Amino acid sequence: MPEHWLLLDIGNTHTVAGVFRADGDHIAEMRFRTDPHCTADEYRMLLRQLFQDPLGRSVWELVDRVILSTVVPALERVVAQACSNLPCLSINAGLARDFELDLPHPEQLGADRLCNVAGALQRAPAPLLIVDAGTATTFCLVDPVRGYIGGAIVPGLETSWRALQGRAAKLFAVELIRPDNVVGNTTETQIQSGVLQGYEALIEGMADRLLRDAGFAKATLVATGGCSRLIRLSERFRLEPDLTLLGLFRYGQLNDK
Repeated sequence: MPEHWLLLDIGNTHTVAGVFRADGDHIAEMRFRTDPHCTADEYRMLLRQLFQDPLGRSVWELVDRVILSTVVPALERVVAQACSNLPCLSINAGLARDFELDLPHPEQLGADRLCNVAGALQRAPAPLLIVDAGTATTFCLVDPVRGYIGGAIVPGLETSWRALQGRAAKLFAVELIRPDNVVGNTTETQIQSGVLQGYEALIEGMADRLLRDAGFAKATLVATGGCSRLIRLSERFRLEPDLTLLGLFRYGQLNDK
């Protein structure tokens, strides 16, 4: 029977957990809010409850290994404790990978971005531009010889929206639904247009500038992240909602216990 791996992508706002077979079969996936104050016992119980129905058994009875990407340092130790006696692989720049890090300080690169590059290279050949729209929106560039050469980081869509609400007393909360017309004729539709279509323009414009300054005549553009569901990018972007999990799986393959 093939091994089962628990893949954990812990972001600042949300966590995505997936159970994969070691042969690549995607068994189940759950998404929940990240709680940096969660204890190991609470984390273990939460994952057991979330996966009970789709798996028909305790996730801890099924999985043989845990592969972890986290941008919340406090949770790395918590997850390792929650995994009890299971081997836990935490993604970092020192692990085996099938791309290069052409950076002056590769150890500073976040685990989520390492996974995004690994996942994107399973979906498309280099060169690549990868956009991850989350709490922060990150841009990653991979050159034609599979070298990660850099990128950019900007405040995320919801982060920017919350900051605007907190600093502008007369702007009220609205539901973030994308209007078809960029010209809003009420305060509500103008906010929706500015926040959502404005953010689309930011991503499209940053993509153009990054490709230009990197000297890429052409590249595959890949988009992922929770906020990518709220916006509508141009058809040149390839949407890959499970990109980070795919990268976690690839790291698991290359760093077999």
